[in-house]
Amino acid sequence: MQKIFFILTLLSTLLFSNELKFVDYDDAIEMAEKNNKIIMVMLSREGCPACEYMKEVVFKDKNVLKRLNSDFIAVYVDIHQDFMPEGLTFVGTPTFHFLDKNEKKLDRLDGGKNSKVFLEKLNAVKANH
Repeated sequence: MQKIFFILTLLSTLLFSNELKFVDYDDAIEMAEKNNKIIMVMLSREGCPACEYMKEVVFKDKNVLKRLNSDFIAVYVDIHQDFMPEGLTFVGTPTFHFLDKNEKKLDRLDGGKNSKVFLEKLNAVKANH
């Protein structure tokens, strides 16, 4: 019962928040199963200018934030410090992997993008899956 309450609280926070909330990978899998959402894994590293741009500009765009919070569960992975989910590769950072609730890869996006391009990608991922 406590776990259900925690998940409901977390979801309501995500839906009505003015910022993107990242959860850990295992929680994202559980949440995706229960809520039929897509998991977006952001592979990043400390000192990455494009990663900072995504966090400070793109993820604060109201349209991007609305789409992410309504249809996606966000996971942040520092490639040098955090657990790296199996099969998620990168050439540089940021790299975004989009997974379904069964951890099947749906799509991938390499590099930082402006809000318009990133929102178009989110919309395409949602529409195709």
